[in-house]
Amino acid sequence: MNGNDPKSWFDRTIGACMSILLAAVALYCATQVLQAILPFLVIAAGVVTLIWVAWALMRYLRGRY
Repeated sequence: MNGNDPKSWFDRTIGACMSILLAAVALYCATQVLQAILPFLVIAAGVVTLIWVAWALMRYLRGRY
C-alpha cells in the first residue's frame, strides 16, 4: 500500500471509532465542567436579575412622582 492508495475499510472503521470515542470523552468533560460551574452561574444570574429589578423599580418610582 503506497501513499496514493485509498484507505482500507479497516482504517476508515478505526478512524470512525476513534472519532466517536473522542466525541464521547469531550461531551463527558463538557458536562463535568458545566456541573462544576452551574451553581455559580445560577447565583450570578439571580444576583443580576435582582439588581435589574431594583433598578427598574427605582426608575418607575422616581418617574411616577
